[in-house]
Amino acid sequence: MKQKKLKSYVLPTIYVIILMLVFGAVSLVTSFMHSNPKYLYSVDVLDEENTTTVVDTNPGTVDGALSEGIIKPFTSENVKIAKTFYELDGTEAEQQNSLITFQNTYMKNTGVLYNASEEFEVITVLDGTVVNVKEDEILGSVVEIEHNANLRTVYYSLKPQVKVGDFLSQGEVIGVSSTNKISESKYNLLLEVYYNGTLMNPEKFYQMDVSTLN
Repeated sequence: MKQKKLKSYVLPTIYVIILMLVFGAVSLVTSFMHSNPKYLYSVDVLDEENTTTVVDTNPGTVDGALSEGIIKPFTSENVKIAKTFYELDGTEAEQQNSLITFQNTYMKNTGVLYNASEEFEVITVLDGTVVNVKEDEILGSVVEIEHNANLRTVYYSLKPQVKVGDFLSQGEVIGVSSTNKISESKYNLLLEVYYNGTLMNPEKFYQMDVSTLN
């Protein structure tokens, strides 16, 4: 029995038809994916592109509460310490540098006396309310700020730019440096810090956690 053979032109024709079907299917899938862009990306890429990066614009916030640091009452780099706070347990040299002379009388410094060769702005070390503005015969103009029921700062020897009742945010200007009768400098600031009615060394105060002073 003779086996029937396909004619020579039949096989190439079948191959051409198969290739056309394959290319047609690919074209349809590609067209569908371009009309639906989300199918062009893998799940990993989608996750990366749809993820929103959150930038912390308030890095001082911890668990929703403001972590407020204490700042110095000036920003000028020209300001120097003229007289330190008198520490009872300080060395003899430290205590000598914290004595103030006025009319041949020595007094223990109850704050830190700063001065500079040029005028500088005086700023509040923390948020607070101005509770007193007055004149002192020896120390010049005085501004007292209450930060909470137990904490107050007092700024002497300045030209005030605030009044009683003003609320000041940390870093706001209270006034500018001025004269007093305990320093030969024209530009001074004497800062006192009171916590629970007790004087505190301002230079140590700056390093403290304000949350412990409520």
